[in-house]
Parts: sequence; C-alpha cells; structure tokens
Amino acid sequence: MPANLHNIKLEPDCANCAAYCCVALAFDKSTMFAYDKQAAEPCKHLDAKHECTIHDDLKTKGFRGCVRYNCFGAGQRVFNELFDRRSWRDHPEQAQDIFDAYRVMHNVHEFLAMLQAAKKLTLDEAQLRQVSVFEAELTPAAPWSVATLTAFQTSGTFEEIRNFFKSLGDKV
Repeated sequence: MPANLHNIKLEPDCANCAAYCCVALAFDKSTMFAYDKQAAEPCKHLDAKHECTIHDDLKTKGFRGCVRYNCFGAGQRVFNELFDRRSWRDHPEQAQDIFDAYRVMHNVHEFLAMLQAAKKLTLDEAQLRQVSVFEAELTPAAPWSVATLTAFQTSGTFEEIRNFFKSLGDKV
C-alpha cells in the first residue's frame, strides 16, 4: 500500500516496534548516555521482549538521550511495513538491513515532521511549493523498501532538504 502523508504517524509507538532505536543507533558515554554503545549492539538495558528494563528511571540512570530521542514513528513503520513485524533478534540474517532501513526511515520521518512545522511559518509561494515537492519525495507512491531507502539516502535529496531548512533560518 503506498504511503500517504495523512496516514503516516509521526509519533513513536514502541509497542509496535522491536526496539530498533535501542540497537541500531550508537551512543557515546556523556551526560546523555551512561556508557558507550556501538551501532547494531543491543543496549544492555534491553530485555528479551524488546523492552527497556530502566525505562521509568532513564534520567536518573544517566540516559537523558533516550528520554529526549524521538523516532517520529520510523520504528513501527520499518517493523510493520518493511519487515513484516520481524525482529532483529529472531532474524539475525536481516538485522543489518533492518538497522540500515531504520536509520534512513528515521531521517525521512524527521524531515516530514520538520516540513509540517515549516508550513506553520510565514513562507512565500516558492517555499510552500518546495515543501510540497519534498513531502511528495518523502512519501513516494510505491512503498519504501530497503533498496529504495538506500538509493534515496544517496540521491542528494537529503542534502537539498537540509539546505532548504537552513534557508528558513530567518523565519524561525
């Protein structure tokens, strides 16, 4: 089923994911994270059910970065649409594809959320048209796949979108 901007949920739904963010992403020990973790390495606080064992105490345990993180719905989208509810743990042969797809889908969803916010600014007609063009590129008619996400990541569109947001600096 093709994506439609109106039916894409840009909010996390951890119950419909397999804790992709807790595995796919790396973090460094800092004031935001209590220890170093490599990308594709499960967080040591992740249990067998893909749940955080310190979720209620993230701040006090040194994981402010987790509290602040927002996948913008990328996790459940990759889990449900691209990998048919497969876990990286149950399908280790697909783990790297899952994590790679998650990271790109996170960028797609973050950009969609930012474009929605940009529409609330006082934009001129050309800027509004550009927002629409980018939204269309981020919600293609054909469903995303690992291959199309990978190709899209290197297409130059991400850099175009980043430059567009930089150009809106005076509007914020």
